[in-house]
Amino acid sequence: MARRDAILDAVVEADRLHKEFATQARAERGEGRIDVFGMLVRRDIPVMVRPLRGLLGAYIDNPDRGVIVTSQRPLPVQRFTAAHEFGHAALGHTASLDEEDILMGAPFVTDGSPDLQEVQANAFASQLLTPSWLIVQHMKRQGWTRDHLTDPLVVYQLALRMGSSFAATCYALAESKGIDKPTCERLLKIRPKTIKQSLAKPYAPQTWYGDVWLVTERDHGLVLEGSRTDLVVLKFQEHASSGYIWQFGALAEVGFAIVNDGRAASGGKAHIGGVVSRTVIAEPQDGASGHVCLREVRPWQDAGEPLQSLELDVNLSGPVPAGLLAAQRVKLLGVA
Repeated sequence: MARRDAILDAVVEADRLHKEFATQARAERGEGRIDVFGMLVRRDIPVMVRPLRGLLGAYIDNPDRGVIVTSQRPLPVQRFTAAHEFGHAALGHTASLDEEDILMGAPFVTDGSPDLQEVQANAFASQLLTPSWLIVQHMKRQGWTRDHLTDPLVVYQLALRMGSSFAATCYALAESKGIDKPTCERLLKIRPKTIKQSLAKPYAPQTWYGDVWLVTERDHGLVLEGSRTDLVVLKFQEHASSGYIWQFGALAEVGFAIVNDGRAASGGKAHIGGVVSRTVIAEPQDGASGHVCLREVRPWQDAGEPLQSLELDVNLSGPVPAGLLAAQRVKLLGVA
């Protein structure tokens, strides 16, 4: 089989699964990312998360199918690894031990020719997690144009919403012609840590291992799925001159602590009254999980309707811990 045909077959299979699991409709309702682990559970393919030396993942086909994913990498890497191993299963491949250079680059066998099985699994994973329609959907939601995709901050936020790594998102944008090759290469040279620092300023966490989400009113209904070390920067327009104040007490109910709270004149203009920009930085206290409803209200009107509101479903509990997936423990063993 030629390389082009192998990739096309992998893309077709990934698209078939998108239809089977109605992923586009789920994303439109606010999930934002493809639930690859949920797909594996529904396909009855056991997923074991374990510390792996020299490997990111593995696919087992004898006597039964199964997937192994490293517990020692961030959630986006775990997700891509799971999608890659899912590709082996969906495409009827033989068993595979997958090192980092196979998953993150162009896989080759010892004689220098492409290993089409690994090429297919990578193409499948990319199409499953970062299809062009999902990119377009997030762009519409955020009001981004193609020009915005040259901005590393925008690409980074797109990556978070799709549950993908910054590098994988750059490659997906190049593949879908959202950016050209020189732009992709320029973006790949940027260290995500510098983007995180610019977003979180003036706050600095103990480590920059986690991601930094920038949440605005455009994110109403979004699912935030990330790691327990992530930061969330909420930046809203606040109508303080009319007595309306954003209330952030609901953040504590799902495990957040507010570490910074500031206001600035909207648009940076020095004027009194009018609309101000309210920026709150929230840090999970050993993870955060649950439904959050934030409201902009007049505090003295307990029963008054909010001027604006924002609802989020938060699951900052990653990476996926070692062991069998929780849903599969319940399904196979009857225990949580």
